[in-house]
Amino acid sequence: MKVLKCLQISFIYIGSIIGAGFATGREVMLYFGDGGMLSGIIAGALMGALCGLFLLSAKSYRRLKNSERKSVRAIFAVIKSLLWVCTLVSFVCMVSGCEEIIENTYGIKNVGLWTGIFVSVLGVCEMSVMRKLNAIIVPMIMALLFTLSAKSNFFFDWGFRADRVLGYCGMNIMMGGYIIAEQEETFSLKQITFISVVTAVFFAVSIALVFNLSSDFRNFSMPIFEFSKLHDMKALSGLIIYLAIFSTLIGCSKLICQENSEIKIPGAFSVAVLAAFTLIALQFDFSTLVSYCYPIIGYVGVGYTIFTVMLPFILKVFDKRSGREKLKSTSRLYERS
Repeated sequence: MKVLKCLQISFIYIGSIIGAGFATGREVMLYFGDGGMLSGIIAGALMGALCGLFLLSAKSYRRLKNSERKSVRAIFAVIKSLLWVCTLVSFVCMVSGCEEIIENTYGIKNVGLWTGIFVSVLGVCEMSVMRKLNAIIVPMIMALLFTLSAKSNFFFDWGFRADRVLGYCGMNIMMGGYIIAEQEETFSLKQITFISVVTAVFFAVSIALVFNLSSDFRNFSMPIFEFSKLHDMKALSGLIIYLAIFSTLIGCSKLICQENSEIKIPGAFSVAVLAAFTLIALQFDFSTLVSYCYPIIGYVGVGYTIFTVMLPFILKVFDKRSGREKLKSTSRLYERS
């Protein structure tokens, strides 16, 4: 089993999901502040299981993409278009969040602008670049969370709410599942299990750490920053937030450029479009964008997951229809002869 390749796939999935909301602690408190740490840990484990599901579905997606039936290709085109739009919306939200959080925290302007432009260019690079970057960024985020947690008194909260688990997974799964299903490699069941377990452990542990760091500051917009400020570690929390935003932006940019290239849109044009949306993002307040856009992305994520679960059955239905049509065609030829 190629462990490094499996870890890179896991880190791509993780990096595309953790963003400003996760890194500031606000998202974890929003879903699990009154739902309990156990809810967050179970949500993390479920995110790992869903990673495996999307890897298993990759072959089915390729069949859907290469189908000769116009109706199947039409379904695929609609799904891809919807995911493309949601990914672009996520890109806009992350750029706005990067600009606002870094400026409000450190007084540095235009970080979101230049980050957005930089990752727009990265979008036309090979997927291997994204894998290598996330292989560095994701472990760094975990290491920094452990460093911050050394200053806290860890406790365990047994609270559990199933609706918070499902809501959190639905909101976060869309882009992670999208990017995983787009992987060209074929993985064995053993490799998929390994990737799922690594992903589940990362999410479960990191959510527990973020919950613990944020619990005393749950009414603040950036709980982890408030914890860091109290312990004179503001720079550390800022680095965590920036790395999390950067990793999500890379995923957004890569997916958008990749989808554009499949319909023969030049890479330079994709970069220009993303740069333009970077400028647009700076005109909007991050919290406003999140309040309007995240619920919609969550519904799309739930729908996409349900579609992924149903995809093998959908393809079987189409296969049966194709078989019947071929049988009818053969019968007609036989009758004519």
